[in-house]
Amino acid sequence: MKKTLALASLTAVLALTACSSTPEAQAPADSAAPPQSSTAPSSTPSASTETTGDTAVTFTAGDQTFNATINDSQVSRDFLATLPVTLPWERNAGIEYITELPAPMTETGPFYTDVEAGDIVYYNPMDSITIIYAPTSSVPTLTKMGEITSDLAAFEDLPDNTDMRIERQG
Repeated sequence: MKKTLALASLTAVLALTACSSTPEAQAPADSAAPPQSSTAPSSTPSASTETTGDTAVTFTAGDQTFNATINDSQVSRDFLATLPVTLPWERNAGIEYITELPAPMTETGPFYTDVEAGDIVYYNPMDSITIIYAPTSSVPTLTKMGEITSDLAAFEDLPDNTDMRIERQG
Protein backbone atom coordinates (compact mmCIF):
# COMPACT_ATOMS: atom_id res chain seq x y z
CA MET A 1 0.00 0.00 0.00
CA LYS A 2 2.82 2.41 0.91
CA LYS A 3 4.56 1.71 -2.39
CA THR A 4 1.35 2.25 -4.40
CA LEU A 5 0.66 5.56 -2.65
CA ALA A 6 4.25 6.66 -3.17
CA LEU A 7 4.10 5.80 -6.88
CA ALA A 8 0.80 7.63 -7.25
CA SER A 9 2.30 10.64 -5.49
CA LEU A 10 5.35 10.63 -7.76
CA THR A 11 3.15 10.40 -10.85
CA ALA A 12 1.01 13.32 -9.63
CA VAL A 13 4.10 15.42 -8.90
CA LEU A 14 5.52 14.67 -12.36
CA ALA A 15 2.23 15.67 -14.00
CA LEU A 16 1.96 18.87 -11.96
CA THR A 17 5.56 19.77 -12.67
CA ALA A 18 4.94 19.44 -16.40
CA CYS A 19 2.00 21.85 -16.15
CA SER A 20 3.60 24.36 -13.80
CA SER A 21 7.23 24.41 -14.89
CA THR A 22 8.63 27.91 -15.29
CA PRO A 23 11.89 29.10 -16.84
CA GLU A 24 12.97 30.38 -13.41
CA ALA A 25 12.56 26.89 -11.94
CA GLN A 26 14.63 25.38 -14.71
CA ALA A 27 17.45 27.93 -14.74
CA PRO A 28 19.17 26.67 -11.57
CA ALA A 29 18.95 23.10 -12.78
CA ASP A 30 20.89 23.97 -15.92
CA SER A 31 23.70 25.46 -13.87
CA ALA A 32 23.65 22.51 -11.48
CA ALA A 33 23.58 19.83 -14.16
CA PRO A 34 25.82 16.85 -13.58
CA PRO A 35 29.27 17.20 -15.17
CA GLN A 36 28.62 14.28 -17.52
CA SER A 37 26.25 14.71 -20.40
CA SER A 38 24.34 12.64 -22.88
CA THR A 39 27.33 12.97 -25.20
CA ALA A 40 29.37 10.58 -23.06
CA PRO A 41 30.90 7.88 -25.24
CA SER A 42 28.75 4.80 -25.57
CA SER A 43 30.60 3.11 -28.40
CA THR A 44 32.58 0.93 -25.98
CA PRO A 45 29.92 -0.72 -23.84
CA SER A 46 32.24 -3.58 -22.88
CA ALA A 47 34.69 -1.29 -21.08
CA SER A 48 34.22 -1.33 -17.31
CA THR A 49 35.20 2.33 -16.90
CA GLU A 50 34.94 5.08 -19.48
CA THR A 51 37.50 7.88 -19.63
CA THR A 52 34.84 10.23 -18.21
CA GLY A 53 34.68 8.22 -14.97
CA ASP A 54 31.47 6.48 -15.99
CA THR A 55 31.06 2.79 -15.18
CA ALA A 56 29.49 0.43 -17.73
CA VAL A 57 26.75 -1.80 -16.32
CA THR A 58 24.03 -4.09 -17.61
CA PHE A 59 20.39 -4.31 -16.52
CA THR A 60 18.98 -7.76 -17.29
CA ALA A 61 15.26 -8.57 -17.13
CA GLY A 62 14.43 -12.08 -18.31
CA ASP A 63 16.17 -12.53 -21.66
CA GLN A 64 16.43 -8.76 -22.31
CA THR A 65 19.71 -6.98 -21.49
CA PHE A 66 20.19 -3.22 -21.45
CA ASN A 67 23.59 -1.55 -21.48
CA ALA A 68 24.04 1.56 -19.37
CA THR A 69 26.63 3.88 -17.93
CA ILE A 70 26.60 5.01 -14.31
CA ASN A 71 28.26 8.35 -13.51
CA ASP A 72 30.68 9.18 -10.71
CA SER A 73 28.29 11.00 -8.31
CA GLN A 74 28.22 10.01 -4.63
CA VAL A 75 24.81 8.36 -4.97
CA SER A 76 26.10 6.39 -7.98
CA ARG A 77 29.18 5.24 -6.07
CA ASP A 78 26.90 4.05 -3.25
CA PHE A 79 24.78 2.14 -5.77
CA LEU A 80 27.78 0.62 -7.56
CA ALA A 81 29.01 -0.70 -4.20
CA THR A 82 25.85 -2.85 -3.98
CA LEU A 83 26.44 -4.59 -7.34
CA PRO A 84 25.74 -7.18 -8.46
CA VAL A 85 22.14 -6.99 -7.25
CA THR A 86 18.69 -8.12 -8.37
CA LEU A 87 15.86 -5.71 -7.60
CA PRO A 88 12.10 -5.75 -8.24
CA TRP A 89 11.02 -3.03 -10.70
CA GLU A 90 7.54 -1.73 -11.42
CA ARG A 91 6.35 0.08 -14.55
CA ASN A 92 4.90 3.50 -13.72
CA ALA A 93 2.68 5.61 -15.99
CA GLY A 94 4.05 3.99 -19.15
CA ILE A 95 7.21 6.10 -18.96
CA GLU A 96 9.49 4.56 -16.36
CA TYR A 97 10.46 1.62 -14.17
CA ILE A 98 10.92 2.27 -10.45
CA THR A 99 12.55 0.23 -7.71
CA GLU A 100 12.57 1.11 -4.04
CA LEU A 101 15.87 0.54 -2.27
CA PRO A 102 16.15 -1.17 1.10
CA ALA A 103 18.07 1.81 2.52
CA PRO A 104 18.78 5.43 1.51
CA MET A 105 21.94 6.29 -0.38
CA THR A 106 24.13 9.35 0.10
CA GLU A 107 22.39 12.15 -1.76
CA THR A 108 24.45 15.26 -2.40
CA GLY A 109 23.02 16.35 -5.77
CA PRO A 110 23.29 18.10 -8.00
CA PHE A 111 19.55 18.02 -8.61
CA TYR A 112 18.20 18.60 -12.08
CA THR A 113 14.91 18.93 -13.92
CA ASP A 114 15.85 18.35 -17.56
CA VAL A 115 15.05 14.62 -17.55
CA GLU A 116 15.35 12.79 -20.85
CA ALA A 117 14.32 9.34 -21.98
CA GLY A 118 17.15 6.96 -21.10
CA ASP A 119 18.09 8.67 -17.84
CA ILE A 120 18.66 6.64 -14.69
CA VAL A 121 17.85 8.80 -11.66
CA TYR A 122 17.77 8.61 -7.88
CA TYR A 123 14.62 10.02 -6.27
CA ASN A 124 15.56 10.70 -2.66
CA PRO A 125 12.09 11.22 -1.10
CA MET A 126 11.28 7.56 -1.92
CA ASP A 127 14.82 6.15 -1.81
CA SER A 128 14.21 4.81 -5.28
CA ILE A 129 15.93 4.47 -8.60
CA THR A 130 14.01 5.17 -11.79
CA ILE A 131 14.81 4.22 -15.37
CA ILE A 132 13.01 6.71 -17.60
CA TYR A 133 12.32 5.14 -21.00
CA ALA A 134 9.86 7.65 -22.51
CA PRO A 135 9.70 11.45 -22.63
CA THR A 136 8.40 13.06 -19.43
CA SER A 137 8.75 16.06 -17.16
CA SER A 138 10.64 16.09 -13.89
CA VAL A 139 10.62 16.99 -10.23
CA PRO A 140 13.44 19.04 -8.63
CA THR A 141 14.60 16.24 -6.33
CA LEU A 142 16.18 13.95 -8.92
CA THR A 143 19.85 13.17 -9.19
CA LYS A 144 21.05 11.75 -12.48
CA MET A 145 22.96 8.53 -11.95
CA GLY A 146 23.53 7.57 -15.57
CA GLU A 147 21.80 6.54 -18.73
CA ILE A 148 20.64 3.54 -20.67
CA THR A 149 22.68 3.25 -23.87
CA SER A 150 20.61 0.44 -25.43
CA ASP A 151 17.40 0.78 -27.45
CA LEU A 152 14.73 2.12 -25.09
CA ALA A 153 11.87 0.66 -27.15
CA ALA A 154 12.61 -2.77 -25.64
CA PHE A 155 11.29 -1.52 -22.26
CA GLU A 156 7.80 -1.55 -23.80
CA ASP A 157 8.03 -5.35 -24.11
CA LEU A 158 8.85 -5.97 -20.44
CA PRO A 159 6.12 -7.00 -17.99
CA ASP A 160 4.75 -4.33 -15.64
CA ASN A 161 6.54 -5.98 -12.72
CA THR A 162 9.92 -7.55 -13.34
CA ASP A 163 13.13 -8.36 -11.54
CA MET A 164 16.25 -6.78 -13.05
CA ARG A 165 19.80 -7.89 -12.34
CA ILE A 166 22.32 -5.04 -12.40
CA GLU A 167 26.00 -5.90 -12.86
CA ARG A 168 29.19 -4.15 -13.85
CA GLN A 169 30.36 -4.95 -17.35
CA GLY A 170 33.78 -6.27 -17.77
